[in-house]
Amino acid sequence: MDPATVNSEIVTPVIANPQAAVPMATAPNPALADLQDIIHPDPIGAWPWAIGYWLVLAFVIALITLLVIWLKKRARDFAPKNAAKQLLSQLDRQAPSYISDVNSLLKRTAMSYLSRDAIASLDGEAWATWLDSYLPAPKRQRIGHLLAKRHQPTPLTLAEANELHELAQAWLASKATLSAPLPNLVQAKGYVQASGDAQAKSQAPIQPTDTQQPEAQC
Repeated sequence: MDPATVNSEIVTPVIANPQAAVPMATAPNPALADLQDIIHPDPIGAWPWAIGYWLVLAFVIALITLLVIWLKKRARDFAPKNAAKQLLSQLDRQAPSYISDVNSLLKRTAMSYLSRDAIASLDGEAWATWLDSYLPAPKRQRIGHLLAKRHQPTPLTLAEANELHELAQAWLASKATLSAPLPNLVQAKGYVQASGDAQAKSQAPIQPTDTQQPEAQC
């Protein structure tokens, strides 16, 4: 067979039917015409919060409130001592009445926290022992000796006045809660009831707004 005849027989059917190579367009399905587009849900917003967030928020607010109340109470508790520190720094250490001024300042400060009856009657060894109980251990057994010199005609040396200032400052800086002296401390050696009653008449508790120097104690 002639090759030209074979090629014409193979190609001729393709040319005779040109539409056979072109796919027919598919007709739309009537069942899909009624379907609507897919609707996505709205994105989840920040509000309203879940119950867990509200509980955490309430806890944080309560914690902040308690902290503020505690800080205010702490500032109120230390207000008399802070005022006494300012008064102590204003005292003249070379003045003859310096010992009496410091003693009066400490007693007035103590009476700002405790009752007058519990503090005003303390004197001598009982008063020194009570003061020592709120001083650091290395600073004890000295303030009573220095305060006792207020009854002597010889004034303090500058070194002794500086030491008394440091001891008074350390006592005012103590964060311990003051408590009334024990009954057996009141009966300690050196306690004089009449002297304590006389001193109580001229003493008043330290107030935070007090800006005047304390009167010298006799």
